[in-house]
Amino acid sequence: MLDTGTGHHVHQGESLRRIAPQAAWSVIAMVTRGDTATELPLLWQICAALQSFSLRITVLDATSAETEDNPGLQNLLDHAHWLEDAAPDAPPWHIVPARLGLSRLALQTRQDSPMSPPPLQALSHLFRSCDLVVVYADAQLLATLMPGSQVRPLLAVTPRRASIIGAYQNFKKLLLQARLVPLIASVVTAPFKNAELLAKSTGRALQNCAHLHLDCQTDFMTVRSFPQQHARWDDAHQIALRLMASAIPMVHGVGGH
Repeated sequence: MLDTGTGHHVHQGESLRRIAPQAAWSVIAMVTRGDTATELPLLWQICAALQSFSLRITVLDATSAETEDNPGLQNLLDHAHWLEDAAPDAPPWHIVPARLGLSRLALQTRQDSPMSPPPLQALSHLFRSCDLVVVYADAQLLATLMPGSQVRPLLAVTPRRASIIGAYQNFKKLLLQARLVPLIASVVTAPFKNAELLAKSTGRALQNCAHLHLDCQTDFMTVRSFPQQHARWDDAHQIALRLMASAIPMVHGVGGH
C-alpha cells in the first residue's frame, strides 16, 4: 500500500467522490496493445496513485480469461454477489479476469437496439464495495463498450516505431468507431535526460498525426515508468486525475440495491 505521507491525496479522493454522489462507482479505461512490458507497470503505477486518493479500485482485465480455477467477470454476471465484500486484509485493488465477460457484453451490445442502455450499465449492480473500475482492454472492445462516452482511454506509447504506428492505429479506431479521444501517455523508458526528451517528441509526433490526419486536437503527458528507479508518483498522480475527470458514473437502477 502506498504511503502518501500527507492528507492531501485523501482530500482529493473525497472531492472526487463528491463529483457523482449518486453513482455506485465510476469507470475509466486503459488500452492494451499487447505491450505488457510498458502497459502493466504504468497500469500499476496509476492504480497505486488512485489508491493513494483513498479510492477502492477494481481492474477488469480483458487480457485474462475467466476459467474454473480463475473466476472473474463472467462469474459475476451469472452470480452477482460473488465479489460483494472485500476482506479486511484485501489488497488495495482487485484484478478481475474479464475477457469472456466483457466480450459477452460487447456481443449483446451489437445485438441491442440503439435505444438500449449503455453497455456497461449492465454492471451497475456489481462492485458495490468499489469506487472506481478500470477497464483494461483492446481498442476494439473499448470502442464497442463505450461509444460516444466522455471516457478518455489511456493510450501508452514508447519511442519505438512499431509502438508509435500501433498507437496511432488504436487512436484512429477509438476516434472513428466510437468518438473516444484517448489520453496519450508517452512513456519515459530509461532514467536519462535524452530518454525524457525522446518521450516528449514521441508524444508530440502522435499528437501531430491525430491533428493532421484525423482533425483531432488532443494532448499528451509524459510518465516515467522504469522499475529500477525510485517511483515518480507525481506523473502517475497527474494522469490519474485526468482519467478521473473523464470517468463515467455508474448509477444503480431500480432494484439495484
